[in-house]
Amino acid sequence: MARRSVSDEQIERLYKEMFHKLYVYALRIMRDPSLAEEAVQNTFCIACERELKLMESKNPHGWLMNVLKNVIRNTMRERAKIAAAVLDVLDENDASVTDEIDVDALYSDVAQTEDFHILKRVALDNCTILELSKELGVSFEACKKRVQRARKRLRKKINEKE
Repeated sequence: MARRSVSDEQIERLYKEMFHKLYVYALRIMRDPSLAEEAVQNTFCIACERELKLMESKNPHGWLMNVLKNVIRNTMRERAKIAAAVLDVLDENDASVTDEIDVDALYSDVAQTEDFHILKRVALDNCTILELSKELGVSFEACKKRVQRARKRLRKKINEKE
């Protein structure tokens, strides 16, 4: 069995001490338990990659907190870019998206469930308003209005997060 280095033991100690504090902080900002946990895990991945900087830091707890803040900021930027791309697709109404992105996981917290389903069907699945109206069992005009309202609410949510 390989012997663990002192820095590995220190990182493990920091992980045990700081995980919950960092998680609570990330959860308060991101409002999604899985995103918050992922942000903290990414923080510790960075800590392992840059263990020398972490160990040389006069305040390792503060160093981890700053890394977490950067991870959160980058995650939120990426989510905003994807949301903007979805809105662009909705505005164009005829673009096709071929990349398989787990949009449900990324944006289920941004839009209400029904809004999210409607926007996803129109923007990513290239579903027409007529097809969607039949799927939902509502008139064409009612469906068109739902899509408009869902877009408006999504834009508002995105602007709040920026």
